[in-house]
Amino acid sequence: MTNIISYCIFRHNAFRFQLSKISGKALFSSSARFTSVDDALDSFNSMLHANPMPSIVKFGQLLTALVKLKAPEVALSVAERMDLAGIPCNDYILNMLIHSYCKLGRVDFGFSILGKAFKLGLQPDVIAFNTLIDGLSKSGRIPEAVELFNKMVALGYKRDVVTYNAIVNGLCKMEKTDAGLSLLRQMEALGCCPSVATYNTVMDALCKNGLMSKALDVFSELKNKGVSPDVFSYNSLIHGLCISSQRAEALRMLIEMIDSDIMPDVFTFSILVDDFCKNGMILQAKAVVNMMIQRGVHPNIATYNSLLDGYCLRSEVGNAKRLFDLMSSLGCKPNVRTYSIMINGYCKDKRISEANQLFSDMLEKGLTPNNITFNTLIEGFCLVERHQEAHELLTKMVDQGQVPDVVTYSILLSNMCKRGLDNPYLAKLLDSSDLGDEEKRLKGLSTDTTQGGSCDLMLVVVMLLFMLTIMAME
Repeated sequence: MTNIISYCIFRHNAFRFQLSKISGKALFSSSARFTSVDDALDSFNSMLHANPMPSIVKFGQLLTALVKLKAPEVALSVAERMDLAGIPCNDYILNMLIHSYCKLGRVDFGFSILGKAFKLGLQPDVIAFNTLIDGLSKSGRIPEAVELFNKMVALGYKRDVVTYNAIVNGLCKMEKTDAGLSLLRQMEALGCCPSVATYNTVMDALCKNGLMSKALDVFSELKNKGVSPDVFSYNSLIHGLCISSQRAEALRMLIEMIDSDIMPDVFTFSILVDDFCKNGMILQAKAVVNMMIQRGVHPNIATYNSLLDGYCLRSEVGNAKRLFDLMSSLGCKPNVRTYSIMINGYCKDKRISEANQLFSDMLEKGLTPNNITFNTLIEGFCLVERHQEAHELLTKMVDQGQVPDVVTYSILLSNMCKRGLDNPYLAKLLDSSDLGDEEKRLKGLSTDTTQGGSCDLMLVVVMLLFMLTIMAME
């Protein structure tokens, strides 16, 4: 394992040396001259009052800049003012409007713009259709996306790789990976060559579904077709191999990646750190983190959270706390997950006072605990028989808008079974939810069960009660 990591460091150094010899290139396009939305709006106001007024191309560039600044709602407002000022519209501006509406999740308004284009005698290009198909796919409206995809040919439009990518991505996100893979393999016959993005989408979906054999087959196809894999290709495969417990294959994939002069990024390294930590291999995880830092890749919050979790899994809470205290100075501010990991570590070590102090600290810092945080600390209180505090925390959980889930109730009910609590205490817990007739009947059964002393059966019945209540709420 150490030899593999050393080899990766050697190859990574060689790759960085090659990069240092490459001459610098322009990093920003002309439309990136606006540094903020306010800057773009100031420019727009100046353009409106200029004499002569700038060409429509300049207005189109300004809308593009606003979209790139992730302000689609502002771009739409500017377009409305342009219309009121009598500035004519063209295909490019209409595309920006469709894009903005789709970004805001209003694909229906995007279709209205498309209809307006036809009424104005304009001929929308393939970009307009691609944007709408992508918007429908990301909204989960796959049948409508496929319908528009098919209509494009009837309307005389040639579908390009972006069109196919939008459909493939939508199918994979809807867990219709086989359909996405089938379309990928049909693309060439339909007159379009898949891009690395097309392959990546399918491989990532296959990896997440644990279908590593199929994912590796697609990866082979990609290379055989002369398409160059990128960092995302390798990250998907390395992650898939790790979660399917094929660590040796994942490391071989990392070596192939570096040998192909593809520089691993923070996600590549974080995947490996997480896998090592989950398997108790903290020394190997730290070696990967050191490799990252040496290569100029800065660990992110996910990297540090994995390390903290690794320490806590090995009951090295002291080491975890030292790293936790260093995180802010290392440029990573602890988040809710960070605190939840540390609270869990302290609870497992029965250091509940320290866990509770961390819980108070995160509240003071303005972080909102989630169900995992609450459940962890509730279980910790139960573990050391501080039952009153456990139920007080449950009350606080509800007061803060967090809905107790099946894990919460399992913790409390399991604790009650161990303590052999009497019937009224159980009834109090059951009364915390609104129950229908069937649930009330089951509640009576759970009461009889408790009196009979069969706590395991009582737990099953009450859990069924809880699930029925949740289903009724939905």
